[in-house]
Formats: sequence, C-alpha cells, structure tokens
Amino acid sequence: MGVGPIRATICRIEPTSGGLPSSSSGETPSGSGGTSVLATRDSNLEPGWHSQSSARRGFRQRVLLCVGLAREESFLAHPLAAILANRKRSDASGAVQYRWFLAEAEAGAVPVSVVQQIRLDVTRTFSALPARRGTWGWPPVQNLPDEDREAVLARVLLAFECRAMGRVPCPSSSSGSSFVQKFSRRLRRSLSRRSDATNASRSEDAQSLLRSRSVLGPMESADAQEVSGSTEVRSGDVQESAHDTFHDPEAKPTYVQGYSMMAAMCLGFTGGREEEGFWLFAYLLEDILGSDFFSQYPALVGYHGDRAAAAALVAAEAPQVAGMLGPRGLAEAISALAARCLLSGFVGFLSGEPLVALWEELLEVRAERAQFPRLTLITWLAGLVCKVEAELTSTLARAPQEEVVPTFFRIVQLAARALPDGWRPKVKVTQSRLIELRQVSQVAADAYRKSQEEHHHREMHAKHVSECLSRTSAQLLDAVRYAEGFGSSASDGPA
Repeated sequence: MGVGPIRATICRIEPTSGGLPSSSSGETPSGSGGTSVLATRDSNLEPGWHSQSSARRGFRQRVLLCVGLAREESFLAHPLAAILANRKRSDASGAVQYRWFLAEAEAGAVPVSVVQQIRLDVTRTFSALPARRGTWGWPPVQNLPDEDREAVLARVLLAFECRAMGRVPCPSSSSGSSFVQKFSRRLRRSLSRRSDATNASRSEDAQSLLRSRSVLGPMESADAQEVSGSTEVRSGDVQESAHDTFHDPEAKPTYVQGYSMMAAMCLGFTGGREEEGFWLFAYLLEDILGSDFFSQYPALVGYHGDRAAAAALVAAEAPQVAGMLGPRGLAEAISALAARCLLSGFVGFLSGEPLVALWEELLEVRAERAQFPRLTLITWLAGLVCKVEAELTSTLARAPQEEVVPTFFRIVQLAARALPDGWRPKVKVTQSRLIELRQVSQVAADAYRKSQEEHHHREMHAKHVSECLSRTSAQLLDAVRYAEGFGSSASDGPA
C-alpha cells in the first residue's frame, strides 16, 4: 500500500465539513443571539467545538507520526513571553481560568456586534503579520491551517472580551455538576438573546462608527484618510491598570480593530499556544498599555493622551518638520500616523525584524520606563519621523495644503515598510523627558475626558429639553382638541 493511500485513509478517519465539527446532538448553532464563535470564514461554532477539533487533529497527527508520514515539530515560545504569560496567569484567581472565559464567550456573554466585528477582523489579520523569525512566529500552515489560525485568534479575542467585561465565575461553577453548568450556560445564552433587543440601538450605533470611522482600514492602503478616524465602540465602566501610572482607576478596555493584530503578535510570541497567548495579550493590554488606552468611556482616552505626547516628542526631535507644519499641522499629521501605528502596535506598518524588536522592547518594561511603559510606542513613532525628516521637509514644502497630511503619512509608511533588519530608532529619552512626556499625555487625556463629558452632558440636556417640548406639545394638542370638542358640544345644545 503506497504512501498516498495511507494518508488518504488517515485523513478520512474523522471527516469534517469545511473544518466545522458536527455536534453530538445534531443541532446547528444559531447566529442570532451573539452566542457563536468564529469557526471558519463563513461558519459559526458550537460550544465545545475547539476541544473536538483539537482532539481530531491530535489523533491524526499521532497516527501520521507512527507510520512515519510526519515528523514532530516543537514551536518554542519566546523566553520572555513565556515568563510574562505564566506570571499573568499566576496572578489571576485560580477559579478564573482561560477555559472559563472561553466557555462564557461560547455561551453568549459577548455582544453580537463584537462577535461580528471579530469575525471580520481575524480574516484580514494574518496578511499583516511578519514572517517567522527567531523565537517569534506562528506554526507553519501545514501544522496549523488558516482556518484553525483564525479560530484560535477569535477564541483569544472573545475570551479576553469576557475578561474585560468583568465576567467572574459563580462560586458553584467549579464545584457544581456538569448538568448545572450546562443549564447555567443555556440560561445565560437565553438572557443574552433577550437583552440584545435592549442594547440594539447602542450596538448599531457602535458598529456604524466602527465601519465608517475605522482607524485601520485595509492593510494595503496608504491613504491617511482611512486611518484618521475614531474607534469609539461602546460606553461603560472601567478598571485599574497594574502599573502605578496615571491610568484611570475606573477604566475598562473596549474592543477595537487593532486588538486582532496585537493578539496575533502575542500568539506568535507563544508559538501559537492558545492559552499562553491569551495571558500574554492580557498582560499587554492591562499591565503595559493600561485599561485607559482602549477605554470604553471616554473612548480611547489613554490613546488620545499618548497622541499628544507623540506630537511633543516629534516636535523636539524633528524641529524642521515641526516648524514647517506648525503646531496644528503637526498635530493633524501625528494624529493620522498615531491612529494607524499606536492602536495596532505597528503591525502591518513596520518591516518584519524591526517590528519584532519593537514588541520585544515593549514587553520588556525596563525599570527606567516603569512609570510610562507605553513610551516605547511613542519613541518608535518619533524615530520613524526623524528618519525621513529631510525627505518630509523637501516634499511637504511643494505639497498643496490639502495634501500635506496624506503626503506626510505616505512618506513615513513607505519608509517603515522598507526598514532593513537591525534598524532601531535613534531617539533617546532621558528620565526628565520621560516624566515630561508622561505629564503631557496625562494633561491631554484629562482635557479629552473633560471635553467628552461636557459633550455628553450637552447631548443629555438637549435630549431632556426635546423630551420636555414633546410632552408640552402633546399636552397643548390635547387641550386644543378638548376645547374644540367642548365648543362643538356647546353649539349643538339648546338655544
């Protein structure tokens, strides 16, 4: 019997339909309650599908190894990433484990709008990732097909969304029977479907903002207009970052499109290991970026503060560009660049080796940067501008006023994609400059928060006035109708 027939026989042992395992009960998942997780590009998942799929792949791989048709490959995690992920996992409560967050996501804890957005984002994430190099990289496609990669990334994103929502297990969830657990999940799923109608308007508004004002856009686009928007998705309460910084003690992160790229990079540092990638992603968002960076309300308040700090650093390190653009022009140019770079961790913007080096520096928070761990992102952005300062000065001097910001963005983007291996930014930040940039970010974040709160209060006041006017108009209309009815009845009476 030849190699081909053997392999074909093995592959037919556990057939699947498009990579989607069938449920033991024969039921098909419903996509209407926000309860499904991404399985393939066009299919939803059922609870427990990930363990079935992993078991089938593991069984098939073992059989292929036994007959000599495959060789066992180990994809080691980055040493630093392994330490950070294990530390973050050990800091979490023993009852709050990754599989619990994942089960909650599959039970419908994540709003349907977020599930749909994750489903769209994961399909276009991997084309932006760098090639395998050193201790960073996903397993090759022959070991982990594209559909499985997307499913792993989607599970990590959905599980973290449950964590960010403040979901905690019930005391009985670890000691209760399997029947009680299944019943609880079904009950949560039913309640989630019923609450969708209540939250429909907020989800639709958030999704329209996310689509029409996306800060990322297609990875191939060089137009700065596609990256100059906002990613406000939901409003809510928030929680404290692990670092002793100026982070809002009530900040809680919200999902934006850059999440998928950052999570994919974290999984690359763990060799594609799902749970380790989840905890590294949690460490990145909660301990390095801080919850206020992707805060729900005011939306992305930490990012807006860092955008101002980046403009201040560029003004100091690239004075020719700053003098040509002026304060307002520089702020607009840096806003376009920061929206593309900071919210995605430069993924799809930098060339491969510098991107991995940036992430290694970002994850390894040194003592001198402990007060402002996000400084790495700002210094790399300023370093890119400094690298092309001469080209920017000569080109922008001839550009029309309406083309200045797109031209600025395009020049920096082309230079970033062509960076050679070993390139590092030459921007050196002293401790006094670090404190200054941190204060600039804090002041800008506070100003943005105040403006958003004032805008919200004005909207609420206008809504209250509109409701009062509507009630008054209705009462006047009722009074007019009553007067007309009384007058007609009086005229019809006896003389």
